[in-house]
Amino acid sequence: MHLPTLLRPIGWALSAAGAGALAIACLLAAPLSQPPVLASVHEGAVAIGDVDRPALSRFQARDGTSLAYRLYPAKNGATDRLAIVVHGSSGTSADMHAVAKALSDNGVAAAAIDTRGHGASGTRGDIAYIGQLDDDLADLVAQLREAYPSARLSLIGHSAGGGFALRIAGESEGKLFDRFVLLAPYLGYFAPTNRPSEGAGRWADADVPRIIALGLLRRIGVDWAQSLPVVAFANAPSAHKNVTSRYSYRLATNFGPPTDWQGAFAATAAPIEVIQGEKDELMDAGRYQAALEPFAGKVHLSLLAGIDHMGAVREPAALAAIVAAVKNDATRLTENGLSAFP
Repeated sequence: MHLPTLLRPIGWALSAAGAGALAIACLLAAPLSQPPVLASVHEGAVAIGDVDRPALSRFQARDGTSLAYRLYPAKNGATDRLAIVVHGSSGTSADMHAVAKALSDNGVAAAAIDTRGHGASGTRGDIAYIGQLDDDLADLVAQLREAYPSARLSLIGHSAGGGFALRIAGESEGKLFDRFVLLAPYLGYFAPTNRPSEGAGRWADADVPRIIALGLLRRIGVDWAQSLPVVAFANAPSAHKNVTSRYSYRLATNFGPPTDWQGAFAATAAPIEVIQGEKDELMDAGRYQAALEPFAGKVHLSLLAGIDHMGAVREPAALAAIVAAVKNDATRLTENGLSAFP
């Protein structure tokens, strides 16, 4: 066989590799746009206020980083229940102040966290590796167990934080918790509960080509570009000093729901409460019941009239529902575990 004939397949392979590299380079170079300010989210966060909000505490994660949270001991001194409270995308522990305070006032200790990449925890908008947030949560639980060794432990998450709580529920770390409470949870881009990101629901713009490219690279074991930003949020300029306006690929991948959100619900052993406002501008409240029907034996859905996305962490009816869920108030559970809150 002639040498040119032998070299031809090699040339084809090199050409294909070069074309692939060029395509990925073009995808990685795609710009990330910033959406216009979404007033309802900004105003809802401001309305939460800071009365009686505790100062930040610190715990050391396994990589040596000092991460922030706010501790709300139960007002009655009880130590038998403890809730870890997770904010939504772009936010901080301050966004969960009303939730944590309501729990504290009703005999449940709470720890509201600045998830790594947000607020006073780590590098704003990024983490070191996908899965680091799971490790951080386990490290916080280990520290809190020193003060609450036998407390029943709940994990509460709002929006993307609710999706993250669902991710944890379906993984090995889920065994750390006795109960999960998901507030207006983001179940994923393709979930039926997700509204199109436009108009009143345009909270985030994603660089889809870049996400696809980085996902392809991840599948072949290449992670060098995962620090690139892939999602931008519709924050007001006045909030930028406190919020996280862009996520890297690895933060966006870790802080939110698993790809198989249905599988996570199915895999969870602990009960799950989903609390959803009927006026939510980011999520389609009317679709949650059908989406959760297959898991009715372990999931209870509370639909709250007149409450929007940020109202789920601020309005009195939502706070009452959260407290009832954590305390497992049996008076509002139905026979099949799936109904509207009375």
